[in-house]
Amino acid sequence: MAIHAPTWRRRLALLLCCATLAGGALAQADTATQSVTVTGARGPTPSALAGFGDQPSARVPFALGALGEQAMRDLGVRTPADLVRWDASVGDAYNAPGYWSQFTVRGFVLDPRFNMRRDGLAISGETLLALDNKQGLQVLKGTSGIQAGTSAPGGLVNLVVKRPVGRVHSAIVAWQDEGSLLAHVDVGDAARGVGWRINAAAEALRPTQDGAQGRRHLLAAAMDLDAGVAGRFEIEAEIGHQTQPSVPGFSLLGNRIPDAHGVDPRRNLNQQPWSLPVVSDGRTASVRWTRRLAPGWSLQAHGAVQRLRTDDRIAFPFGCSADGRFDRYCADGSFDLYDFRSEGERRGIDALELQLRWAGNAWDAGAGVLTTRQRLRTQRQAFNYVGSGHVDGAAVTPGDGTPTTENTERDERSVEVFARARARLGTDTELWAGLRGSRLDRASRLTDGSQATAYRQHVATPWLALSHRLGTAMVYASMGHGAESAVVPNLPGVFANPGQVLPVLRSRQAEAGWKWRAGDHEASAVVFDTRRPATSDILG
Repeated sequence: MAIHAPTWRRRLALLLCCATLAGGALAQADTATQSVTVTGARGPTPSALAGFGDQPSARVPFALGALGEQAMRDLGVRTPADLVRWDASVGDAYNAPGYWSQFTVRGFVLDPRFNMRRDGLAISGETLLALDNKQGLQVLKGTSGIQAGTSAPGGLVNLVVKRPVGRVHSAIVAWQDEGSLLAHVDVGDAARGVGWRINAAAEALRPTQDGAQGRRHLLAAAMDLDAGVAGRFEIEAEIGHQTQPSVPGFSLLGNRIPDAHGVDPRRNLNQQPWSLPVVSDGRTASVRWTRRLAPGWSLQAHGAVQRLRTDDRIAFPFGCSADGRFDRYCADGSFDLYDFRSEGERRGIDALELQLRWAGNAWDAGAGVLTTRQRLRTQRQAFNYVGSGHVDGAAVTPGDGTPTTENTERDERSVEVFARARARLGTDTELWAGLRGSRLDRASRLTDGSQATAYRQHVATPWLALSHRLGTAMVYASMGHGAESAVVPNLPGVFANPGQVLPVLRSRQAEAGWKWRAGDHEASAVVFDTRRPATSDILG
């Protein structure tokens, strides 16, 4: 779908002018006083994601990764999927331009419904997540039962929101790919217990693939208030929009892997006259209140809401019915082409966590409860066969967007009770432990109310580690559990046991590692063994 160039260019030019004027005005103010003040604050450490406070990452017994704001800018990181540029343990999992990020950690595909976090609280990754108002990306690697009731065993990805850190004023214009142009303004201040920060961004998207041009914008605000004995309040919200055609991946050509000689990597198979963009709208907000009750004691309440709306649309190449195979294209480069349209998907997540922490000279501990509710509401969808396409991109077929297929709706509620503790066993040895108990209530149905299923399960996920410091280094060993929960799709005639609630799929991981830190330099080495049984193994 073409961009309406005049309107878009006017908007981008307006934002660029505002950025330039804002930067110039602030620079003139600094010149008038003949002084420049740079104020910063250390953001949350990755160890906070696992629930052990702001321990340095080199002093905790689990594998962590963190990418700060400046590093994201230097590496050109625009989406969570760009983690693959930085961390060898993170891999691609159908990261199509114009679609939400999907990736693997330690070889396991992360579940976008349960493995994504925003300042530690669950969010849906089934949307296009912007990073303009994020000060970092964090990855907790390994079984994530210590921090999530159910999730894929690869780990968790956490987005850290920018907070007021003193006076900030920056305007950035960035050029990427074959013409993607980003304008980003970041301004804020903090004084006398009150801080604010605003991020605004607009981008014309032009990836290397043909016919995938789009646009996006984001507006985000954050405010911190130190209310003295009443505690500290941190409030933030963001509104984002993106529209862009997605790019389907290529597949095997019979038993042959396509190569650059026969397939142009810039070719977009989603280029039919009737192709429509994926449109993603998101609103997210959170409030966090922290109060110190007594020396070593603190209470925190943290709540967040996320509301998403998506129009998911694509000319979708899928399988080779001529050969009766639907996991690849035909050997001659042809494939079955479908008109897929799922309009007006609405997702919502509400999360609230209450946590009490206390610490002594030789130990610290915390306990709390987290309640989360997820909802998915959809309409009938189109998934209609419209003919045969070809990897040369020359085939043109008629579209058929008639919504002939029922879609799926979901409701999920969870209540998780957790406790964590760290105790010193000597000068250099520490014992770490965590336990999370979760009650899951899940239900799904088709949009016409048929094929409904519902179930309740209880899950416990323990974790234990021992660490020992050796000067500037540390060695550790840990054992942890993760859990996944599922039900057989309620499709009579397709599955022999439609609607059956499956036993909890419990993964286990053993890990041993070495970490070293001296000044700004760090190094680490980790060996791990993660085992996730197949569903057939636990059914017997």
